[in-house]
Amino acid sequence: MEVKELIFPGSCFFCLTKTDFAWCEKCEKDLIQDITRCPVCARRSSEQSVCGACLKRQPCFNSTEVLLNYQFPANFLIKSFKFKNKPELARCFAEKFAEKLKRNVALTLPKTIVPVPLHAKRQRERGYNQSLEFARQLSRHLGLETNTSLCKRTINTDPQSSLPMKTRRKNVKGAFSLCSSIIPEHIAIVDDVITTGSTISELANLFRKAGCQQIDVWAIART
Repeated sequence: MEVKELIFPGSCFFCLTKTDFAWCEKCEKDLIQDITRCPVCARRSSEQSVCGACLKRQPCFNSTEVLLNYQFPANFLIKSFKFKNKPELARCFAEKFAEKLKRNVALTLPKTIVPVPLHAKRQRERGYNQSLEFARQLSRHLGLETNTSLCKRTINTDPQSSLPMKTRRKNVKGAFSLCSSIIPEHIAIVDDVITTGSTISELANLFRKAGCQQIDVWAIART
């Protein structure tokens, strides 16, 4: 697949075929792949069972669902979504993600989804929170509440993507705080990309300590 130019809406991101979606049906076959993953952390796995890392150290969250693998060609789409002022891509990501969730008949949906918050300064610079845009579109497709008042980012941390893997957990330590003492028993934390899982783990730990019983993680992509 060749990435040509993003002309959206009206054309496929990759091949420029006319479409009212961000990509055409033909290119979707390369974009959305059926990958076996650990049901807890969504790491690639040889079988559909909990991976060794999660067995050794149970994360603060219960499950993870992702739509894309963060590699070519998905990475081009997501970078445009995050850094090239293309929040409208959230609609397409959410539609396909919601379809995936609905196919899982055993899945129990939460009533509340919580987007990973950006620091106020970072959000002013970017103009929008990509996780919030994704969460709002998911709410529309799934009939769920998007709650932005449960927590906030109190420290304007360095972007995780700019840091070595080993320092990412330390970078987000203490970066979030709760804004409410009333926490739903079941929530889904919504993010754009999961790499090491440090950001999600920090936020999930905060909710777990506040009494949340079931914490799911929903992300557009995982590395």
